[in-house]
Amino acid sequence: MTRLLLLLIAVRLNGFDGLRYRDAVSGFEVVELTADPLTASNLYYHVPNFTADGRYVILAATNGGPAQVYRYEVGTGRLTRLTDDPKTAAHSASPDPRNPGRVFYFQDARLMAVDVETGRSRLVGVIPEPHRGGFQQPTMSHDGRQLIVTKRRDNYNWEIGAMDIATGVYRTVITQGFPIGHVQHSPTDPLIFYVWETGGYAPQRSWVVNADGSANRPFYYRVDAKTWFTTLKEWVTHEAWVQKTGDMTMINDKVGVMLVARDGSSRMLIEGKYWHGSASPDGKRMVLDDFDGRLWLLDVATGNRRLLATGLRDKFRDVHPHPSFDWSGKYVLFNTGRTHRTVAMIAVE
Repeated sequence: MTRLLLLLIAVRLNGFDGLRYRDAVSGFEVVELTADPLTASNLYYHVPNFTADGRYVILAATNGGPAQVYRYEVGTGRLTRLTDDPKTAAHSASPDPRNPGRVFYFQDARLMAVDVETGRSRLVGVIPEPHRGGFQQPTMSHDGRQLIVTKRRDNYNWEIGAMDIATGVYRTVITQGFPIGHVQHSPTDPLIFYVWETGGYAPQRSWVVNADGSANRPFYYRVDAKTWFTTLKEWVTHEAWVQKTGDMTMINDKVGVMLVARDGSSRMLIEGKYWHGSASPDGKRMVLDDFDGRLWLLDVATGNRRLLATGLRDKFRDVHPHPSFDWSGKYVLFNTGRTHRTVAMIAVE
């Protein structure tokens, strides 16, 4: 019995076949990708969480030290660490949407690329001074040539920049005199989205700028208080591009889920108090979480929803599921705190 128990623990710690259970309410099978003592979290849902070929999930995990970048092989359940450096900012990891063998991440101001198969890292480029941190997840330009990066220049100014992947050459796109966040290049057009990050209501939260730094403007704008979405002006948040359409999904706080077109026009997909949401690459479905720790699958055309999972915040109320799809639309990936802090996956097809 003891030898069997030790074997089971060893299999669990190495990630083979994940940790499977069936949700008692929805009936879906959930696969948790790590077991104690290894805690894990997914990448922010406005970047791919899967490699471009769908073979691996890329996640950040730790057993008590600095988090490192890991790969999880979907077909085998095998978990492998890709980085081993205390300066690695594992949560800045961003898989290349065109090259399945490459994941970008930061080590301080150094933008790195790690080979998914070999674990070897190389320097892409360095964010130039002045900077005081503020290095967020890079996102790739629509033509695959540049990475959009960020930095805090000083106490009062923030900057969006573009780094050439082949040469490491950096150029400034725009500077702003307020904190910026959620910076992400459109997957279909030479546009960069960003927000005025306040942690709450903003006079004008959502912005878009051309990739060459021209035509900085509000992504959508309401001319007076009566036409704003909420009486406290704007609290539309948790934005993400739809990979193949160039639209964006947004959460209208405590109101519902919106789909926003490139011209700033929007429509409500479903009303309700949802927290985060992300669309499948073709934009036909969304995966949503709510404050009660439930996960939902939404049909964009009809507004019909289906329950996927429950209890995601049962043990750890501070867990943010941050759900997203793989490239095929077959799997949804999310953080869970049901019994421990980890990443989980559900096959929805």
